[in-house]
Amino acid sequence: MRTYTYRARNMTGRTVEGTINAADENAVYRQLSEEHLVPIAIHPAAEKKTGLLLARFFPGRVKDEDLIVFSRQLSTMLKAGIPILQSFDILRNQTEKPAFKDVLTKVSHSLTGGSRLSEALAEFPHVFSPEYVNIVISGETGGDLVQALANMAVWMERDLEMKTAIKSALRYPVMVIIALIAAAILMIMFVIPRFALFFAKYTTTLPLPTRILIAVNNIFQNYWAVLLIIIVLAIAAVFFLLRNPKIRLQYDKMKFHLKLIGPIYTKIMISRFARIFSMLVHSGIPALRGMEVAAEVVANTYFKELLLKVKQSIQDGGTIADGFFNDMPIFPPMVTNLIAVGEKTGSLDDMLEQVVDFYDMEIKYTLRNLTAMIEPIITLVIACGVLFLALAVLLPVWNMSQAMTSQMK
Repeated sequence: MRTYTYRARNMTGRTVEGTINAADENAVYRQLSEEHLVPIAIHPAAEKKTGLLLARFFPGRVKDEDLIVFSRQLSTMLKAGIPILQSFDILRNQTEKPAFKDVLTKVSHSLTGGSRLSEALAEFPHVFSPEYVNIVISGETGGDLVQALANMAVWMERDLEMKTAIKSALRYPVMVIIALIAAAILMIMFVIPRFALFFAKYTTTLPLPTRILIAVNNIFQNYWAVLLIIIVLAIAAVFFLLRNPKIRLQYDKMKFHLKLIGPIYTKIMISRFARIFSMLVHSGIPALRGMEVAAEVVANTYFKELLLKVKQSIQDGGTIADGFFNDMPIFPPMVTNLIAVGEKTGSLDDMLEQVVDFYDMEIKYTLRNLTAMIEPIITLVIACGVLFLALAVLLPVWNMSQAMTSQMK
């Protein structure tokens, strides 16, 4: 088997390019004809061993942007009447990401073997999330796969926009913290040792800030390897402890109650859940099934546990609103009231969309003010560090000048 590159024309007259593994050029021609492609040029592919090895061992990650483009293009092609197999072949040939190309190739093979699209996509949970697969299932059963894919693309775009806003808001504080840590390391490694050598000549008792400074310098200079081992072990211990379900549950619960981060984290989780649940309900998926999918998607074990309690309450005969009111303490009354209204009027998905719109606006407003909220804390930390360093350096000098003045008198 050899690899061949080809250029062909599809049923719409568009030129497509790609690669095929086949015994010879005639086999390539037959395979292209079976895929309803008219070959224009077929050539043996040049061997690129280094690139193939890199693509094999470092295939890359399929980004949200890739899935959004894929969903929109597949929806458009299906709406235009292009068969799903041909649509996948076109999308596979268009993508430049080796990892995504490989996934689309395998999905196409599954479809050729008789699998449904949802079944083929479910084989790649690291690319197609549970909510994505369930939306496709709703589109298949409801006969409107085109609209289901379009809705999924819109949802992913909004979710990506929110992730980008969060990252942008956190970029400045993270950069400042990294700069502070780097400055502290430079001070300990290069500046403090010089002062420590100077103050070591003192025979009198040094001020407390200076003694602390010298002690810190001695620890870092003589026991830096031990400190490094302790830091690595501490990080490993944290990761190990968080794998314990009980500890992880308490850790995820604590996130909602942190003073500065807790309120915005709660808003993000409510918005994400409402967006997922609204999309699933709007697509015709039953509320209980939608709650199961949302529980799997939400990356917080405490929130997931509360959702499963709400689901159990509904299974026991309660209403959706009562379940959220009794078993979801992190939801504010406004959210539970909107859910109750939506359930009574049969417009639950519309009410959840209102929740999403409200909290998205709240999150953006809070993120815009996050820098202003964090700046005083950063300024205070910097001021305390500068004050401590100034006292540690200047107090001994002041004491020395006082002693020399007293001797002169």
